[in-house]
Amino acid sequence: MTPLTIESLPDPTDPQDVFAFVMSLNGYEDYGSLSASMRAAKERKRATLTDVRNELFASARASRHMQNDGYLSDYRELLPILRTLILSGT
Repeated sequence: MTPLTIESLPDPTDPQDVFAFVMSLNGYEDYGSLSASMRAAKERKRATLTDVRNELFASARASRHMQNDGYLSDYRELLPILRTLILSGT
């Protein structure tokens, strides 16, 4: 996987790009199962890029299921944390 850069973060006003970005990490694969991924997302650790991206992945999956765009507000909330983690190399 290509390392994330600040420039690779999508514009929060572009729903399609944001959705593509948050779905580019498959939490089920990274955590080993649906339940492990969802458990980790609910913990909201936010210590690593994987933590935050998994939280966004879970939000996007829920949004798809609920047929809404709730993942966009979660992305806007987590964007500063993503930037900080990218800059710190975490």
